[in-house]
Amino acid sequence: MDEFFDDPAGTIETYVIPEVAAEPLMFNDAARQPFEMPIAPNAGVTLVSAEQQKRRDKLRELEDERLKQIREKDQEERIQKQQRKEKAQQYLLQFQTQLKSDIQARKDANKQVQELRSQNKSEYKNSWDKIASNIALKDGEYPGEKDVNKMRQAILNKRIDLTK
Repeated sequence: MDEFFDDPAGTIETYVIPEVAAEPLMFNDAARQPFEMPIAPNAGVTLVSAEQQKRRDKLRELEDERLKQIREKDQEERIQKQQRKEKAQQYLLQFQTQLKSDIQARKDANKQVQELRSQNKSEYKNSWDKIASNIALKDGEYPGEKDVNKMRQAILNKRIDLTK
């Protein structure tokens, strides 16, 4: 890359015609308008060697190629960003629909549980009826070995007291 910046031909030569550069602008005293001054064809022109022009063209091509690569990379990044946004939107939509269906399922389950509780409450007038229904009240129905007559009698008495 250093060879592009080395100048084997020497410095760039600039040619200026001294007559044109040295003449001051002249004004017409009557109208105070500047005179039109002829411009020489080579005034202020910089002459460049063929090798230098090739180097400049090569550098310009490299710069154009670099800018093209930067634009392509930028375009790819924009496309990837758009794809990530679309993917995130799809995930968000899927998450929201899943959340709504889960909430609806929980609502339905809670309604069923509430209906079962209300049915159980209507079956038994008080909690002692429910307890009495879960135990064997007749002497021969109890399968265990221990004597539970006193407990059975206490439960029945409590149920009777509550139903009065």
